[in-house]
Amino acid sequence: MLRVLEGPVWLLIGVIISAWSFRTGLGSFQEPGVGFVAFAAGLFVMAIGALVTIFRRPKAQKVGTVSARTRSRFLESAPFKLTYTLALLVFYALLLDFLGYIITTFVVLFGLFFDPVDRRWPGPLLASFLSVAVTYLVFEVWLKSQLPRGIFPWW
Repeated sequence: MLRVLEGPVWLLIGVIISAWSFRTGLGSFQEPGVGFVAFAAGLFVMAIGALVTIFRRPKAQKVGTVSARTRSRFLESAPFKLTYTLALLVFYALLLDFLGYIITTFVVLFGLFFDPVDRRWPGPLLASFLSVAVTYLVFEVWLKSQLPRGIFPWW
């Protein structure tokens, strides 16, 4: 049942974000308002929710031992994924200023990219490193916007 509601829930979250940001003021492309980026993010979340709803596929059956199937079902369940993702986002929000952008973002992205069922870590490790490196280069070096330094003030 939760699998069926996954896309519509993200669609609803995107609508709420967009409506909230629209009320705070969008501004214009030349002079963006407070809600401009949040509105764009809400539209993005709505698009993802729509895609998940449209292209939802039935869950495939796993082959293996009973304990492996039980563990796999738990790790692939929607409540686990939702709780895991929310825990990572809370971790990110609480520790971003303390640990800094580079460390916190790397850990959270690795957690989001890592598949506990598959258990392969080199791909998520590389994707996290590249994501942090590119975003640091764009925002800190090219745009000269200050990202949270955290425990390493020289970064």
